[in-house]
Parts: sequence; structure tokens; C-alpha cells
Amino acid sequence: MDKLKKTLIVMIGVPGSGKSTWIQKHIDSFEGKASWVSRDAIRFSLLKPEDDYFAHEDEVYEKFIHQIKIDLKRKDINTVIADATHITVGSRKKLFKSLDTSLKDVKVIAMVIKADFDTIVRQNNMREGRAKVPMSVLRRMNCCFMMPFLDEEPFDEIWIYEGHKYSIFERE
Repeated sequence: MDKLKKTLIVMIGVPGSGKSTWIQKHIDSFEGKASWVSRDAIRFSLLKPEDDYFAHEDEVYEKFIHQIKIDLKRKDINTVIADATHITVGSRKKLFKSLDTSLKDVKVIAMVIKADFDTIVRQNNMREGRAKVPMSVLRRMNCCFMMPFLDEEPFDEIWIYEGHKYSIFERE
């Protein structure tokens, strides 16, 4: 029996674009077992009601990277989904540098969730409490969004999901 190659799916998209919803709909469709590592879930587990949203950001990032590394090593998990915005080349470079040797023999896929700004705002408005992102932050993040490119970043494939349609680009 051939051992399945590990896969890391790096979610990319503005808050409210539908990253977590996409994961909820597709996590059971991957071959073998998949794990979902959510930076927001880690953040919300650490925050106290009086804390600023970014009060524990260094710890959140450390736990996010640590959990991805653990799941990539687990024999019972084939696919690890890294759920965070990753909207800039810099944020993705930081992720790859932090994961470093954990990515040896791992297929890395960028899963870009694109949505128009009206959709992002509408979906964000359905959130409650701290999960709801301020409008000024949504605007800034939407303007900062940078599409990944195979010749510039270490992705093996880039999947783009927009308007219920996929475009898939593979490294030659």
C-alpha cells in the first residue's frame, strides 16, 4: 500500500470571504483524515473578555505553527488545513519560514477564496462579537490582498475559488 503524501492547504482570503465556510463544506472530502488548524479558534481560546483582540498575538502564532507541525507529523493525518488570512506575500513567507523543515516531502496548496467586497461585508455582518471585523480593517485587508503566484512562492498548486467556480494552477 502506497503511503499518501502529506498535504498542507494554506487558506488565503480576506476576513468574511468564506474561508472557514469552505473548510466546513470540504474537510470530509479529502483522501484520508484532515485536520483544521484555525488561528481564530486559537486566538479566541486565549482571550479573556477584557483583552484586546491582539493581546496574545505572539502566543497565538506560536500555537498555530506548533499545531500545524504536530499534525504534519501525525501518521493518521494526510491533510492539514492552515486557516488564517495569509493575504500578503510577507505573511506567507513568515508561515513557510516558521514551518521550515516540517514542509519536507509535503505538497503545499494555496486555497484562495475570492469574493467581492459587498459579499465580504455582508458575510462579516453575520458574525457576532469579536469575530466581527471592523469595517476599516476589512477595507485595509481587502486593499492589501496579494494573489499568490507559482513562480514567486513555494506552492505546488494554487486553487482559486470564486463564485462557486474553481481555477487550478499546478507547478510544471
